[in-house]
Amino acid sequence: MSADARLAELKLELPPAPKPQGVYKPVVIAGNMAYVSGHGPLKSDGTMLTGRVGSEVDQQAGYNAARQTGLAILATLRANLGSLDKVKRVVKVLGMVNAAPD
Repeated sequence: MSADARLAELKLELPPAPKPQGVYKPVVIAGNMAYVSGHGPLKSDGTMLTGRVGSEVDQQAGYNAARQTGLAILATLRANLGSLDKVKRVVKVLGMVNAAPD
């Protein structure tokens, strides 16, 4: 099953891939490796989810933001590689959450 078919089966919609701006490049390809830059929780309409988990938004909203960030990363990979089927392995993932101290 192709990656696009799997996304459709899961009823997942990728947001628009972020565009390079200034020195920010959403992805850099070096040889057979794609290095994905920092992404945020980009929604399908192009807006960002915002708020600090625990003080401005609840835990479920934090989960939803993390999910949208993952979908934004997939959108960037698909836009730059032509197909997610070209991704053979994930080497490293670093995630950060803006959360209240408690």
